[in-house]
Formats: sequence, C-alpha cells, structure tokens
Amino acid sequence: MTPGSRNRSEGWRYAKLDGHANEKQFAESLIRNEEFISAIEKYVTKRSPKGFPEISVDGAKHVDSILGDKTTSKVDLALNWSGGEQINISLKKSNSGQVWLISVPRFISAIEFHLNRKLDLEIQIGLSLFIGGTNLSQYEDYFKQALDFDKKKTPSIAAQELHQSRLVAKSIDSNFPAIWAATLDFFSTNIGLITKLSFAQGLAKSEKDAADVIIYNKAVGGQSIFPISRIIENAILHNKSDPVTAGPRNGGSTLQLPTGFLQMHHPQGDNLLQFHHQYKKISNL
Repeated sequence: MTPGSRNRSEGWRYAKLDGHANEKQFAESLIRNEEFISAIEKYVTKRSPKGFPEISVDGAKHVDSILGDKTTSKVDLALNWSGGEQINISLKKSNSGQVWLISVPRFISAIEFHLNRKLDLEIQIGLSLFIGGTNLSQYEDYFKQALDFDKKKTPSIAAQELHQSRLVAKSIDSNFPAIWAATLDFFSTNIGLITKLSFAQGLAKSEKDAADVIIYNKAVGGQSIFPISRIIENAILHNKSDPVTAGPRNGGSTLQLPTGFLQMHHPQGDNLLQFHHQYKKISNL
C-alpha cells in the first residue's frame, strides 16, 4: 500500500463527518496510521485492496430493517477502496458495555425471521419471564405463582423480582424447569446467530449494513482487532464445552454468554434485553 495512491488528508476530506466524537477521533487516527489499516485488511480480507481507502463515519446511521421499519446500523466506520472493496467497523471505546439493546417482541421476530420458523411457546414464556415488564401481560399467572413461592423461600429475591417486574433464573427453574431448560437450550443452540445479530447485524436487512470487524480502539495492550466471523465461530466452539448458563449472583439475574452476558435493562419505559460485550471473554475465545 502506498501513501501516494490517496493522500491521507484527501481521504479525510472525502469522509462523512456525521459520526460521534469517538468515531471521528478514531477516523482521524486511521488517516495517519497506514500500518493499522493494513492490519484491518489482514484480519478481514484475503487480499489487500489497492490504494488507500476513503474513511467514512456513519455514526448512528438508520438503515432498513428486516421488520419493515428502520433500525440503527452497528457500523461506526467504513473503509472504502476505489475497487469496490469495503470493510465495516464497529468501535468499542471501553472493554465492556452494551452491544445490543432490544425488546422481547422484536428479538423474537428477528430470531424467527432468520430461523424461518416460530419459536416454541416455552422459549417465549421463558424469555418473557426473565425480562419481564409488559412482557408479563400474557403470563401473569406464571409470575404470580413463582413470586408467591419466592416470598416464602427467598424473600430477598422476591423483593428484587417484584421491584424489577421479572423473574430471575433460579425462580423460573424452580417453578417451571421445562420452560427454563428450553430457554437455556435456545440460547446455546442459536449462539452463533445471536452473536452475529449482537455484534454485526442487529435488525439490519442488508449485509452491506452489517459490521465486519470490531475494534477496541481504547484497549490498553493486547489485540484490538476482532473479525466478527471469527468471534461467531469461536463462540460456537466455546459453547459446546461451556453452554449458556445463568450468572451466579442474585438468583441468576444474567445469562453468561461466550462474548459477555445478557441482562434485563429498564432504561425508560419497558424492560428490554441488554446484551453486553466483554473484551476479556472475546480475547480469550
């Protein structure tokens, strides 16, 4: 790769500037770091494209979704070469944090879209009880039964469940073991798809709007570039020996995943699924 094929400042002049501050800052550093761009190419492409890429900052770009509406793309930066090659980057500015936030109905619709079949009712019930909120509207009897049991056996957990309007893993397993077993099996069986949606695609309809690589641009030391295809492959391999299970704290308020964990999140309004990434887990896959 030669600097003369596209001057770095010229590449930046062609870049879009509607991204967030972190994306802009990293894009500016890429312009001055041909070696790092070469490393990205090596991880993602089989053959290095010719010339120096234009670097576009997408920010919170809205794209067509599989559900017929708009969704936020997981792509923060795109490297585009004159020959048509493109690498989409998702930036992680901290070693852990949210990677995908989604409602239960939209999550179920996304999974059903990609699997081309309906999810079993047991799985839908398990997800709804574990996340809670308005998702309990069809399953109030399940929630009340488990809550009454927990008030007698584990009052501190019952108080937490009542406050959060959801059930933790221990409660679902104790009261509805078949439902919880089916829910855990669903996550283990579909860990590849769930990892792909969490890190690369979300609800985006087009693969062109999916991320190819995640970069921990503020990680201190160690590897910072991770091709998502490799993350998916390694998550599937890891899951064969270490299937998805509930976290050890608070009766199992999280699900431990190969790349991080899933928890209930209540930002504003309803309870949502919040998938977290963890650099330590990803780098050890």
